[in-house]
Amino acid sequence: MSRTLAWAARSRELRSGQGAGALGAGTGVWAGTGRVVGRKVRVPLVHEGANPAIVAFVRGIGEDTVRRIGELSDQEPRGIVGVSDDLAASRAEGTELDYYHGVVTGSAVPGDLDALEVPAGTWAVFGSSGPFPQALQYLWRDVFTQWFPSHSYRSRPGPEILSTRLSEDGGRADAELWIPVEHVTG
Repeated sequence: MSRTLAWAARSRELRSGQGAGALGAGTGVWAGTGRVVGRKVRVPLVHEGANPAIVAFVRGIGEDTVRRIGELSDQEPRGIVGVSDDLAASRAEGTELDYYHGVVTGSAVPGDLDALEVPAGTWAVFGSSGPFPQALQYLWRDVFTQWFPSHSYRSRPGPEILSTRLSEDGGRADAELWIPVEHVTG
């Protein structure tokens, strides 16, 4: 499933790079260190459909906590994000990952929240719109099966950040997927 994906440098922390290919990704440089701050849980990886463990986890976070987390957002991507980290190299269905429901911030970490330090590095940023959650899962799949094999980048260790804006009925989503990458020479 091919998509045209857009890149835009939207903050002074990022410098736009070069986009290419059917997935039309751009690269950006995370200029300084930051962190993801929010709530964390270890969950199984689900390739298709809603991840029941993530859905239950997010529903269990109180509205006041979500509001406090959202107020910490001061870096791109803005707002509440879903962050996947410490994934198995195989990315096989059922393997576990750390999931954060949080924000990207340079702010101090409140004692009752979890934090993941995000080092400086290069990121490929992909945008997508479509039915939720299928469009997001297809986006992730297409990045790894189409974009990486046809470009001189590979994924590197680091958090994968998903910024999602759901429609009112929850049936559609606009999203940006930030994948940590490194340039491959030769």
